Amino acid sequence: MNKMNSIYALLAVSLLLFSTSSGITASTIPETETLSESNLNIPDVPALTEDNGFHCADVNEDGFINVLDIISMVNYIMGGNPSPFNLEAADINADATINILDVIAIVNIIMQLPGMPCGCVAPVVYEEQTYTTVQIGDQCWFKENLNVGTMINSSQGGQLQTDNAIIEKYCYGNNPENCAEYGGLYEWQEAMQYVTEEGAQGICPPGWHIPKDGEFGVLVSLYGGYPNAAGDLKEAGYAHWNPPNTNATNASGFTGLPGGLRSRWVGSFTSLHEVGYQWSSTQNLSACAWTNDLWYNYPLVERACLESDFGLSIRCVKGCWPEPDQANAGPDQLNVPGTSTTMAGNTPMYGAGVWGIVSGTGGTFVDPWSPTAEFQGVAGNEYLLSWTISTDCGSTADTVVVSFAAASFTCGDPLIDERNWTSYNTVLIGSQCWIVQNLNIGEPIASNSGGQLQTDNGIIEKYCYENSPSYCSGYGGLYEWNEAMQYETIEGAQGICPAGWHIPSDGEWTILSDFLGGEYVAGGKMKSTGTIEDGTGLWYAPNEGATNESGFTGDPGGVRGYYYRDFYNVNAQGSFWSSTQSNEIKAWNRELDFGWSDVTRGNSYKDYGLSVRCLQD
Repeated sequence: MNKMNSIYALLAVSLLLFSTSSGITASTIPETETLSESNLNIPDVPALTEDNGFHCADVNEDGFINVLDIISMVNYIMGGNPSPFNLEAADINADATINILDVIAIVNIIMQLPGMPCGCVAPVVYEEQTYTTVQIGDQCWFKENLNVGTMINSSQGGQLQTDNAIIEKYCYGNNPENCAEYGGLYEWQEAMQYVTEEGAQGICPPGWHIPKDGEFGVLVSLYGGYPNAAGDLKEAGYAHWNPPNTNATNASGFTGLPGGLRSRWVGSFTSLHEVGYQWSSTQNLSACAWTNDLWYNYPLVERACLESDFGLSIRCVKGCWPEPDQANAGPDQLNVPGTSTTMAGNTPMYGAGVWGIVSGTGGTFVDPWSPTAEFQGVAGNEYLLSWTISTDCGSTADTVVVSFAAASFTCGDPLIDERNWTSYNTVLIGSQCWIVQNLNIGEPIASNSGGQLQTDNGIIEKYCYENSPSYCSGYGGLYEWNEAMQYETIEGAQGICPAGWHIPSDGEWTILSDFLGGEYVAGGKMKSTGTIEDGTGLWYAPNEGATNESGFTGDPGGVRGYYYRDFYNVNAQGSFWSSTQSNEIKAWNRELDFGWSDVTRGNSYKDYGLSVRCLQD
């Protein structure tokens, strides 16, 4: 059989299955190497939502299950490459392969045939027993009563199953063969594993749980409600049920069995073949727990409330437990004095919580797993923090805003650059507040050629003189003008300076030199004192006119050349960018020199590497 004939055969199987109902017909089969919608009449069935977020059988990810998904699957099976194609959603029978059996399964889903296994859910192997599943509406149920645990004899009334870390079960008549046939019988507390939370996993396998009373209600409502749903939920015939097994059709595929019960009063057993009693995980005011019961001679599902030391059957329904509590991060905390605060997250009953920083710099949690963790931040900063509570079933999250009041800053106080926690001294000169060290921020890059090497890549980059990090530590970094300005051209831009500070404009440099007596004498008042030769400073002798009476403490960081990759004039020259362009390729700067007391105004090509001093806004 060639490839095209094989495709026709696969599609024919699908269409043959459709032929028993009025949903889908095919007037022609496409004569192409890949199948398409053609003239097919396509009913749309909402995709089956699974816990992990994908939609079982919606292989083309359009939100519906229809013939288009069959076409995609056939093309895939025959070696095609349909796109989009969800491999997980296509393995409908959950056997780890995609083949004609999955095509048949998707046809059954579209036809909404009763009694189908749950889509994309493999039979459950649990404690050496295998349980098949059945899809009923949006619910996925075990098709058999649960049979797990160690049998104990019911020799008297009252609670005999105990919280001893061993799952215990009764077998009807104290006969293990009845457990194999009808499942075990469990007291409510044992079934719930001694929690009272509605929807608890209890003795069900992971990913499954004891059905809530409301979940039973949803099931029953699909088949006419409590007045007459029993027949559609009961196994048909008399293999397990006594006659007349009223109205039993098992139209749902639930296959309810009459496992009877273990009596709480004297410990005896009753009603095998007559009643199927099934615990829910829902209590009624702690006095009893709700059950949903099927009777051999009764057309309705009886909803009753029984004391917890009865022994009843268990059916498991798909769904994870415990779901995490809804996270509550507490109220916003704004303008908090100081730099630390105590968080106010909720303490979860189910799940473990952890704090995280969504935005904001310089913050940390002392104990991020505590709902009342101490959070430490930076004065003047605002933070968006998250409190996330998680279990194996998923997570919930909530956010809170924390802001710290800006620290009162007086020029002359140390300034902490929160980006790399470098401390700079400051000085007031006239009306201007200056940082008195050359700026040292960013990632060092090598100057291995001339021209612009620092780039607009979201990372502050610096040259270190002679490509040696020790020079950055002693003299600050060297920056091309564009990098220093962070690729803005507006005079007075913050650039690479800390928040609240900026690259001084050409005019602001002039204000400084004028305040110090003019450019011919201001240089000496701005230079740090001492000489290398004397071991008293960083400048070469004679360090002409240096008094540093301004406190500016100008240091000789040298220059990175623009034409070659060379560095020059460390200890001889300190050159500082302004934020003012002189033309498109040059910007104004100020220069201090070891041989004179002037401060020189010059303009340099923007791809020189010069020092940066910051001025408070």
